[in-house]
Amino acid sequence: MTDHITDISILVDQFISEYKPGIENLHRIHFKTNDELSLRAHIAELTEELITGAITFLNKERPLEELNPYLFYIVNAFFKKIAYSTIITQAKTTTTEYICPGCLYLGKTNQIVYFNNMFRCDSCSYELKENACDQKKVDFFKTFYKHNKNGYRCNDCNRFIPNPFRGDTTIICPYFDCCYVGSCDDLKGMRHPIIKVSKEVVELDKPQQSGNTMHEAIAANHIDAHTHMEVEQDIASKIKLLKEIIGDQRNSVIYSSSDFTIKHKDCIYAAFGNLLQKYPTDMVGYLVGDSMGYSGLQCKIFQEYIRLLEEALPFSFKKKKKVYTVDSLLDENICLFDGISNFDGVVNENGVIKNGTTEFYIGGRKGAITKPYYIGKLLFVRDRRTKDILNDKVVEYTFSLIKMRDVKPRTKVSITHLRVKPHYQMGGMAHVNRIRKKIVERVKLVMKGNEE
Repeated sequence: MTDHITDISILVDQFISEYKPGIENLHRIHFKTNDELSLRAHIAELTEELITGAITFLNKERPLEELNPYLFYIVNAFFKKIAYSTIITQAKTTTTEYICPGCLYLGKTNQIVYFNNMFRCDSCSYELKENACDQKKVDFFKTFYKHNKNGYRCNDCNRFIPNPFRGDTTIICPYFDCCYVGSCDDLKGMRHPIIKVSKEVVELDKPQQSGNTMHEAIAANHIDAHTHMEVEQDIASKIKLLKEIIGDQRNSVIYSSSDFTIKHKDCIYAAFGNLLQKYPTDMVGYLVGDSMGYSGLQCKIFQEYIRLLEEALPFSFKKKKKVYTVDSLLDENICLFDGISNFDGVVNENGVIKNGTTEFYIGGRKGAITKPYYIGKLLFVRDRRTKDILNDKVVEYTFSLIKMRDVKPRTKVSITHLRVKPHYQMGGMAHVNRIRKKIVERVKLVMKGNEE
């Protein structure tokens, strides 16, 4: 037995020598340091883990050529575990400071002052004055320049929404990429964002995962071949899992849905599948990881769903024993778009045309929601001077803007589009959100089962 362990120790030493560049890189990613002493100390601890892992591996009589990749997974898991416990230990010695949720959303970490039972943010106060002519920004900065410590977690974007001062029972999510509206009773409480401050670390209210995002990790030039292989294998397994889940749930639509919603749901599942094929890494982040940072995919899914639905026209469905035939996206029986909108705009220096839809959606129990309709389906972009159609210059568009290429800045244009409600719980977006939730829940359940 002693000779057996000695042989395994030799294998582990050979592995550490061969994979040293990869081990050093993982140490640097997880611990944010190139300190040689720290590396040596962790390798000393790691060696025992690797010997135990190698013994387990060989006892299972697995092929010897698979040993090194297996040990490399142990290295990554070990560093991740140690790094996380270090962060938790450091956090206990830090002081807590509150930061503005609005500034955090905009990528800043401005600390705020608590005065007269409320928080005040100087940055949001300044921006409120600077953007007095932009109603959307006014509403946003007005929410945060003076706000409550207590608040709720948005059901859609999972961000912090301050408790209204005036005792309103209706909550309107203030963030630009979210249009959730609902009763306070439907929301769960949420801690106000904080920052942990010490001489050595700065940490937001929950520990950030060490290392790069999946998309960044694959593209990073400094990642060695072994780490690169590990990341690619992890993403490939999640892509395979997503394909299976989307396929299974799509096949069950005909058995679990009303005749009215079958076509919608089938097209949405197909849209998720098509975008998974087109943007595999981003879709893994959107459906398996943290959805924040992937919000641009929601409008792409909606557009692909609409494209597929339009290709399926005409189609029929039965509702309350009556058969309806749909031959237009504007058909009131499918409740997708509220009509055709036209607005004039200007291509800015960045090649962007902002949503200038003049029609406003008014909703909520007390009519508290008053927002311009979103760009649902773009029909035409026309040069107002030459009358030329510029659709071939459109790179992409979202609910709130259109990105152009090869068009001179300050070009005046007119836009025609099918308008959609700025409310993610209505019409087609309600189906999109519910299906995404079903996919995410199924992914979590399968992954949890695999871990156990």
